[in-house]
Formats: sequence, C-alpha cells, structure tokens
Amino acid sequence: MTAALLAQEQPRMDERYRSSLLFARVMEMVRDDYVDPSGIDYDQLTFSALDGMLSSLDPYCEFLDVAQYAEIKSEAQGVFGGIGVYVGLQKDRNLVVNMPVPGGPAFNAGLLPGDQIMEIAGLNTKGMSLTEAVRVMRGRPGSVVSLVVFRPQAKKRMELSIARQVINVPTVRDAQVLSVFNEGRVKVGYLRILQFGEHTLEELQDAMAELQRQGANGLVIDLRNNPGGILESAVQVAGRFVKKNRVIAYTEGREDGEGRNYYRAKGQVHDLKTPLVLLINRHSASGAEIVAGALKDLGRAVLVGETTYGKGSVQTIQPIDRGIGKPVGIRLTTAKYYTPSRQVIHEVGVSPQIEVPVTQDEEALILKKQNRYVLSPGEQARLAQVEDRQLDRAVRILQGLMIYHENQLKLAAR
Repeated sequence: MTAALLAQEQPRMDERYRSSLLFARVMEMVRDDYVDPSGIDYDQLTFSALDGMLSSLDPYCEFLDVAQYAEIKSEAQGVFGGIGVYVGLQKDRNLVVNMPVPGGPAFNAGLLPGDQIMEIAGLNTKGMSLTEAVRVMRGRPGSVVSLVVFRPQAKKRMELSIARQVINVPTVRDAQVLSVFNEGRVKVGYLRILQFGEHTLEELQDAMAELQRQGANGLVIDLRNNPGGILESAVQVAGRFVKKNRVIAYTEGREDGEGRNYYRAKGQVHDLKTPLVLLINRHSASGAEIVAGALKDLGRAVLVGETTYGKGSVQTIQPIDRGIGKPVGIRLTTAKYYTPSRQVIHEVGVSPQIEVPVTQDEEALILKKQNRYVLSPGEQARLAQVEDRQLDRAVRILQGLMIYHENQLKLAAR
C-alpha cells in the first residue's frame, strides 16, 4: 500500500479500532460487574449485540445464530411444517401477511394479505426478524400455535389457534381458458403464479402448452399476492417472453462495490408473440415485481391492477466460519434491484398502466374465489357470483391486444 493510500485508510482503521475497543470494554464490564454472573453467556451476549447492530440497518438485515442459519438453508425446499403463510416486514417493522398458502392452515383460519401479526405463541413480534418469526411459526405437524392478528382496515383484533401442517408450496395453478370471455377466435388463457420456486418455469411451460392445445391465443398471468421466491426463477419466467440475452433486471450496490450485476433472458424457448397481460396488486413483491417491471419496460406486457409492494433490495446470506467454531452467518442487504430502464423497485414498487384498485373486502372475496377448490360446494356457488373487477379489466385489455395483433398480422400478409 502506498503512503497516499495508507494516509487515506488511516482514519477508517482508527474508527474500527475504537469501535472494537469499545465493544471489548463493555463486554469486560458486564463480565466483571453484572449482578448475576450465572446468566452471562459470552456467545449469547455477542450474538445479541450483532443482531442489534444488523437489525438497525434495515428490516431485512439480521444475524443468524446456529438454529437460524440451519433454518435458512431449508427455506427454498418448499416442504415444511408450519401454518402456510408468507410474511414480510413493513417500514415500521410490523410483521404483515403477504399471502396465505391456498388451502393451508392460515388460509383456512381466515388470514388475509395485509393482516398484521402482533403476537406469535405469546411473543410480541415488534422488532422480531423475519427469520425468527418464521422459526416460531414452524414446528411439528399437528402442534398448535397461537396468533394475535390485527386487520388495519377493519380495525379488528383476532386471537387464533392454528394447527401446523406439512406445507406443500404450489407455484403455478388454475391454468384454464376463460370460456366466459371467449368471443369467436379470441380465446383468453389464464394462470396464476403463486410464488417463484425451483420448478416454476417448467410448470409454466406445461400450463401454457395445455392452454394452447385448448385454443388460447392470449394470456393473463396473475401475480396478485405473489410474495416472490427464488430470484433466478423469476428471471427465467420473465425471460420466457422476451428475446434471448435481453436484460430482465440488474442489481447495483454501493459505489465502491463491484458495480452492476445483470440478469438476462436465457434458455431456448422465447415467446415473443402471445399477447400478454399481468395482474398485480399491492401484495405482489420481490420476484413478482422483477417480472412485472421487466415485461412492462420491454413493452412485452400490459400491467393491470395496483402498484406493487416495493421490496426490491438484495439480501445475501454470508457464512461466518473463520475461527468461530459454530455455523453462523449474516443476512445483509448488499444491493438494490432495478428494471431494465433503471426504475428502482425498492420502497417504490411497479405501477400498472391500467390502475384498478379494490377494497380489502373485495380482495378477501377474490382470494377466496381464487381458491374455491378448498371450500364447500355451497361456498363455491356463492363465490361464483363474486365479481373480480381486476381480472375482468385485464381480460378486456387482453382482448383488445389480441384483436389488434390479429389485424396487424392480416395487414402484414397483404
């Protein structure tokens, strides 16, 4: 290191030394003077201090102790014992329901997107990390966990006891040709992507192939209440509808970091012609926002619904294994996502071209209607009459796109 660089680095080195010295001195004072020496556990004190340091940065940063680090490794596997609910943290660090898994215990207990979980098993969730909240809600199948839930719009407080089950997380569902909207040669295909998992692209391609066999020549993809999932899966889904190597999204960290990291369309199958509409709402988050932002920016889809959640930061799980002797790690925010046209997603969301807001009561009925197969025949018949204004508008927009597309093909053939 040159003398000039050393001079620039010296203030930072001094600051690090002072901070480390302060931490060590406080630890020694606790060891020497705390009234109950039997309660002193150095690992626990250190872990608590690190947890406080990381959680002060943003709601998504956290220290992962041995149990939490082991738990995080199993998050993407898709099968676990729990109540079947995706949760997130609001800006004020309230724990909020993003989406109950259709047919799961939380769904059957009546939890809705936007519900705030105030307590889990008697523990106040204020300040609780996402990993800790998930850990407390998970457990042995058949065991019961208690929740205290607040529904903001209805100003309603609920106390629930929910039995845990083995949760099989779905990805693509409800692929169908919407016969009620079929008009002549215009046949509307519809499917929902509930989250982005390891096999979502394959499931999507199978569903689209079946819809095409049934004559669908346009597609509505429903991303409402989709909480995200595996980033690469979301990139694969968006890449399915644009030219190979087109930028789907990119991340950008701090200025003195490694710069931008681009995510591009890969694979051999790229559908550039099927008219496409995406349904989004205020609970569409993370990977769902990447798909929506990319297909909007690239002019490949029309977005209908509401502005999305605004979860567009990148968290990396980093192990800490040098000299620690225990498998621990940290979850650290290292970058933010941007759409191809450099639109930031985090705390902003992706806005639709066609805005169709709904009330929470409408949203609850739509959610039940979407998951009618887990309800009784009587409830299914009643919900069949419920209007889904967002879907209706999406289909009308798609029909217009399909007619325009058909007319363009006729003009090109002349």
